[in-house]
Amino acid sequence: MPQADDDDKSQKSKAPPKTARSPWLTTPNPIRRLFDKFPLLTYPLNELPLRKPIERNKNTLFIFGREDDAQHGAPSFNPTCLKWQTYLKFRGVDFVTVPSSNHASPTGSLPYLIPAASRSDSTVLDGIPPVPSHKIQEWASKNGSTSKTEPDNMRYEAYLSLLDHRIRSAWLHTLYLSSPNFDVVARPLYITPTTSSPPVRLALAKSLQAAALEELTKSSTSPVVDIEAMYRESDNAFSALSELLGDDVWFFGEDEPSLFDAGVFAYIHLLCDEKLGWKVDEERLGKGLREGRWKNLMEHERRIFAEYYQ
Repeated sequence: MPQADDDDKSQKSKAPPKTARSPWLTTPNPIRRLFDKFPLLTYPLNELPLRKPIERNKNTLFIFGREDDAQHGAPSFNPTCLKWQTYLKFRGVDFVTVPSSNHASPTGSLPYLIPAASRSDSTVLDGIPPVPSHKIQEWASKNGSTSKTEPDNMRYEAYLSLLDHRIRSAWLHTLYLSSPNFDVVARPLYITPTTSSPPVRLALAKSLQAAALEELTKSSTSPVVDIEAMYRESDNAFSALSELLGDDVWFFGEDEPSLFDAGVFAYIHLLCDEKLGWKVDEERLGKGLREGRWKNLMEHERRIFAEYYQ
């Protein structure tokens, strides 16, 4: 018995001392029980849209577009999508278009491209990563029938900023912040097809207009956007582009169209597209084009449309 008592004492002496738990470092029992029932989950990346193209032997460009128009390869009603849609045609890429939305995009925005499957009988997209818009040019240079190196100099960047800033800013105001045009152009194209719920449509409309206003405010030098100055700058931008093109067929005197040509075409085509239903009195961005002030830009647009979309 004494020996046993000594062993017990020895084991107790070797046991690690107990430390007091701080109530601030422990999870309360009610919270612990709640998370036991509803454990935290880490969700995978967005999957590709369920509405997958049947023809997996073709490259597929997901764009903003109407169902019927997309099936026939008609121009997208979104300038960014139309720019890349046209550029792929320039590079001789065989592709089909599928209407989609930013919410359905695995990259979070449109357009994006799904390359053709390696096997014509493939019916799954697993293992084929989407090509986001900022990588389409690189992809097209490797997979198109023709390749084109864009100019890489300060002059090119200066003219590109006219498209990406001055003309784009006026486009955002015309489409989203001009109430008559928002109701007849933006609403039926971007909102009505997405949902039949009036509250959701209202929320989406406010979200689009708020995003447009925020982007204009960021690009403005003052907290208040000067609308008159913005449209003067867009007119000056079109004048500069017209002077740059001159009597040439393509911009910068190139022998074949480039991404820059596709970007200019996208804006001019959409501004002059009567099918969109622009309220002419409110659509100030395209006024100079309708008045014939930049005839060579209009001829440039008609040339591309006739060769690649008719």
